[in-house]
Amino acid sequence: MHYNSPIVRPQTDANDLFIELTVGCTHNSCTFCNFYDGYPFRVADWKQIEEDLQEAAAVYPHTTKVWATGGNPFALSVDKLKRFADLTKEYLPEARIGTYARVNDLYHKSAEEIHILHEAGYDNIVLGIESADDDVLSHVKKGYTAEDILRECKKLEEAGMPYRIIYLGGLAGAGNGEESARRTAAVLNQLHPYYMFLTTVAILPGTKLHQEMLDGTFKEETELERLKEFRRLIQDMKNPIGVFSATSTDVLAFTAHFPEDKDKVLKKFDKAISTFSAEDEAYFNARRHAMRSV
Repeated sequence: MHYNSPIVRPQTDANDLFIELTVGCTHNSCTFCNFYDGYPFRVADWKQIEEDLQEAAAVYPHTTKVWATGGNPFALSVDKLKRFADLTKEYLPEARIGTYARVNDLYHKSAEEIHILHEAGYDNIVLGIESADDDVLSHVKKGYTAEDILRECKKLEEAGMPYRIIYLGGLAGAGNGEESARRTAAVLNQLHPYYMFLTTVAILPGTKLHQEMLDGTFKEETELERLKEFRRLIQDMKNPIGVFSATSTDVLAFTAHFPEDKDKVLKKFDKAISTFSAEDEAYFNARRHAMRSV
């Protein structure tokens, strides 16, 4: 198997078969991210892709889940994505394909083309929207707006493509978390992702956001503020959705499905917020600042 850049995938997809489709990220400008520094975006060699699928088929011929690796493989043209799906089906006929996409990867794909890709085998697109608050999206240089998120996710829904999203708490900075969560919920209440990864930022050395923190132009949220931000988001979200919030950066770990589990989860947050001590703040803050990757 060939891997020429870090494999970044959702925690829930750790047991998928990883096939490298692209290397790096087309954007690589988000101020909080350094995952793909030093890895310019490119498509993996097609001979390499076929060899990896052949190798996997010889060992795991009944593989059902393939994760196409890379920062945002869905940036590729419909023709190239279809070529990858056809190759996957040739060697692993039972497999469906999941992968990452940026919102702007969808700009030049019609709902009909996305439907064709779904029929070809793509079944699980993950969008790291991080937020739907335009102030946050602009500050961290995501490269799109809340309006773009709304338009393109509706296109996925029109195409019948299942998708998941990532919400990255803490990006709004001190004093702004709850308002940012409220703005994001207002957008998400118009959409229907079937799953959300709820995580919160660790400001990693070497990133632009880390430099802003050192310069004093960005003040990070406290751990208690992050809990209140998540509580506000959960409280305001109305549509059914599964939630995974058990990453290395989360203070309160849980998995749930809303609306069934909503009251129970809100009570957990209320208890954690009301009993959160100075010692808790110091512990979780120190743990976050010791991280060098997430």
